[in-house]
Amino acid sequence: MRKWVGAAAAAVVGTSSLTGCGVPSGGILGVMVDGRGEPSIVVQMCEGHIDGATLYLEDPDPDRMPAQHKTMGTWEVSPPVTGFSQFFLDTGGNGWRVAGTLMPREPETRYTIYGWSKDNSWSASHLSFSEHELANLGPGTVRVPDNEPEAQGNRTVSLADFRTKTCEEWF
Repeated sequence: MRKWVGAAAAAVVGTSSLTGCGVPSGGILGVMVDGRGEPSIVVQMCEGHIDGATLYLEDPDPDRMPAQHKTMGTWEVSPPVTGFSQFFLDTGGNGWRVAGTLMPREPETRYTIYGWSKDNSWSASHLSFSEHELANLGPGTVRVPDNEPEAQGNRTVSLADFRTKTCEEWF
């Protein structure tokens, strides 16, 4: 009897470790503005690739499962991003195109954007920001998620540091 209990426990542990995995994050997203104040998303992939990005409003009910987020915009890119890339939120660019309808953004509302791959093999970090936050950025600076343990919120880095230090700081 003990032998069967031990084998069953091992099977349960083994199965849960196989099914408990999510899509691995291989990159970081940041948001910045150009000299005209136009917002753009910057991507630095350190591992893997992404094929697109989605901007959404978080479900107001944090206990609802599954969550019901409201999509505000989706962008697709070709070829897939494996290093650095940048696109404007309103128009795309650099191989990125708006896929579908873009919903208008409100200054005080916090939005979240993340990068995804069509085959769910890789993703890029979630980044939450508001239009109000963007107003405080100057050209050449990027808002990124804070990577310190237990940190919540964003921090600002230079575009040069985002391009050259992201992979060593995050992965």
